[in-house]
Amino acid sequence: MGNDVTVPSSRQPIPPARGNESIDFIHREERDAIHEHKEVGILRCTATFLRQIDFSAAVLRTRLGRSLAAKQPGGIIAFDAQLESPLLLKATWLVDTQQWTEAVNALKLAVQHGLCTLPVTISLEDLQRHTTEQAYLAEPRVLALWKTVGRHVNFGGNYGRFELFDQPGGGVRAINDEPGFELDINPPLPATHPYHPHTITDNPPVRSSIHLQGGSWTAGGVMATYASMSAFIVRIIMERPLANLGKTAFVHVDRYDHGGVLDGLLNRSPHQPPGGCRTIVALRWDDMNPPAEVRFLLLTSFDMPFVAYVDLASRADMKTGNKAIRGPPVLVRGLLSNTIADMALNQEEEEEDYEEDGADDDGDDDGDSDEDMDSNGEDDGQQEQEDE
Repeated sequence: MGNDVTVPSSRQPIPPARGNESIDFIHREERDAIHEHKEVGILRCTATFLRQIDFSAAVLRTRLGRSLAAKQPGGIIAFDAQLESPLLLKATWLVDTQQWTEAVNALKLAVQHGLCTLPVTISLEDLQRHTTEQAYLAEPRVLALWKTVGRHVNFGGNYGRFELFDQPGGGVRAINDEPGFELDINPPLPATHPYHPHTITDNPPVRSSIHLQGGSWTAGGVMATYASMSAFIVRIIMERPLANLGKTAFVHVDRYDHGGVLDGLLNRSPHQPPGGCRTIVALRWDDMNPPAEVRFLLLTSFDMPFVAYVDLASRADMKTGNKAIRGPPVLVRGLLSNTIADMALNQEEEEEDYEEDGADDDGDDDGDSDEDMDSNGEDDGQQEQEDE
């Protein structure tokens, strides 16, 4: 790699540089594997007499490829092949330093619903959502990452994309850049709020009134408080209606029956899926009297060709539950759909024996996913309240 050496006017030329001679640096192959991104930055800053000597874009692309292969985003995200050195360094920083678990799981779920294809290719436009590292770090991590990848989730038709829009005076809107679609990120929660002791700094609670109505997204009405930004993302993905959805009717159950198993499920951390569940999505309508809550428990992995979940809706001392399966029609008919749902519900009975120890790992719990699951969670919760 050859580069010109820039010699500051206040210094004498440093041999072997004479005038505008080019110094050629010979490196072994795969030299990009030697340094982490921080070390590359340190070299660029400290070797002031070689300011223009840098890794080429080709080398940085190889370095980025190594990072993707070593980290979780590999195979889930990719970067535009036309990115130049500054943005390649930025991309490498994102991959090397950020935890992608929530964003990756949401993208996998979107694929299961036919809303995107993998890998998602991050473009120059996506990387420019944050002009500096400081701007990126000023936002909660999950929010900042979804600003980068969210628009690649396409709901189709008139539903638009899952894009986040920055507002001139601060704040962010989701899906539609219109009044009412604002997200209240990390709202102040009273100490008595069930989500308050479980707040996560880089994945904080979110308040929103966005929901489906008719054939489009709308906003307004009762605000829902989501336990986390990732819970909001997953639920919005799940809310997009599907033709091949099989769902049972809600069943009213006293939350204190069976030794209080259901009560334990609602009182456990909204971020901790019960044993056997992949994830949990929790949201709550605090302004209702009394408040209502829904938790969705994802039973299937993000790599399966269909999605199965159980949701639990509660109000006051009553709780309802149902089971649902989404996927190719051949997979949701007959015995298979019944087997999956029954397996989830039966697990509740099998695990009741452990409730005496204070564990809430019921199959019923397993059926209620908080972070990823139901597209109809809000509607289900409201329906349950109406039934009562």
